[in-house]
Amino acid sequence: MPADLQFGGVYLPPIAQALIFALPIFFVLDWLLRRLGVLHWVWHEALFEGALYACICASLVLLMGAIA
Repeated sequence: MPADLQFGGVYLPPIAQALIFALPIFFVLDWLLRRLGVLHWVWHEALFEGALYACICASLVLLMGAIA
């Protein structure tokens, strides 16, 4: 089980940690996909970005579970 973090008395459970840590990864991947023109071929851009963020979050949760 991943460790719980506390910032200034605010408790962050592991799922919140994954959601926060996924944001910079998502922004970099989104920028890269836009730069390469991949999002031009996507049918529904917002749906694709939501699914991408969910996949990144799920991968981080699995990675955090494997490390701990």
